Amino acid sequence: MGTSTQAARLIIGTKRCMGIHTSWTLRVARTQAIMSAAWQILKEDKSLLLLPIASSACLMLLMVSFAVPAILEALSGVSVSDELAQTGGLLYPAMFMLYVVTYGIAIFFNAALAMCVLRRLEGQQSTIPDGLREAASCFPQILGWAVVSATIGMILKTVERRSGFVGQMVARALGLAWSVATFLVVPVLVAERKGPLEAIQESVRLLKRTWGEDLLGGLGFGLLYFFWAIPGAFAFVIGAGMIVSHPILGIGIMILSILYFPLLGLVLSTLSTIFDVVLYRYASTGVITPGFDRELLDASFVTKSI
Repeated sequence: MGTSTQAARLIIGTKRCMGIHTSWTLRVARTQAIMSAAWQILKEDKSLLLLPIASSACLMLLMVSFAVPAILEALSGVSVSDELAQTGGLLYPAMFMLYVVTYGIAIFFNAALAMCVLRRLEGQQSTIPDGLREAASCFPQILGWAVVSATIGMILKTVERRSGFVGQMVARALGLAWSVATFLVVPVLVAERKGPLEAIQESVRLLKRTWGEDLLGGLGFGLLYFFWAIPGAFAFVIGAGMIVSHPILGIGIMILSILYFPLLGLVLSTLSTIFDVVLYRYASTGVITPGFDRELLDASFVTKSI
């Protein structure tokens, strides 16, 4: 009896593992299919890449803002902590305002891109200026979301900097949870004109409907970047190996391979936005986007029983 029970449990466990493996395999296949359809939309209008270029420039500005205190300390020779003591902590409000401005600009261009994609999916003509104008009409929502994002960003950064290893891991985990919860906030902002708090609630609600599809999409784009980056890394190594024998050609190959990585990031960022907008549009309205398979999208959403 004991042997039979163990064998039965082993069979059941094996079937469950096979079921889980099949489920994730199907999810990967569906996500790849949606990515391919998103690529077709981007191929029809490559000018959509202009908006992620502006957004990437804002992200670079955000990275530079992190280095501002260190740069000031290096130039002046005054410790940042000493300066804060003398100014009464005025640097923190200034940094917060810089965060708000930087986040706001980045969100603005992302909202313009999402609006362009939404209009195209609805069969309407939408140019880059049209997207920018519609994003400008969402300025109150964008500003509110920028303030919320800046607040959460500064809190997580402060916790990470002032905590030990465990605190850093907790801060990063909270940051990941925040990113997941706000996955579809921008499409909600531009499509429904909701405030930041309502947009977060709607994003969480839609996330429950998708039940992991958005997460898999984010992971899929990360994996795509990794695999598509391999040719660029390979070309860089080849160029480095040619410097001695053919220096000009080798340096040229290295420069082109370096430029390949941000270009790849821009393309995948645009595809990710299209992916998010398609999922949001179907989850919120049930409308099937032309060019996307109904069965594919139906399978992308699983009703979660609570």
